Amino acid sequence: MTKEYKVLITETLQKTVIVEAGSEAEAHTRASDAWKNAEYILDSDNFQGVEFHVLGEADGDAGEKDLDRIERKGGEPSE
Repeated sequence: MTKEYKVLITETLQKTVIVEAGSEAEAHTRASDAWKNAEYILDSDNFQGVEFHVLGEADGDAGEKDLDRIERKGGEPSE
């Protein structure tokens, strides 16, 4: 018998930018503001890695039904 599990998928995108500023704190603020204003767009070209963490069995709460389902490629996993 198969069960449902919650799996957290975390993708990491990374990009280095040059920011003119008077201090590290100002550079951080300027980069953050520019990113929030979509001046820096990170996409698949900036992909650095992915992590998968099984959070446990899905307990069937209605809220969990809103989670995206894991796509099963190639059929059901074997038992």
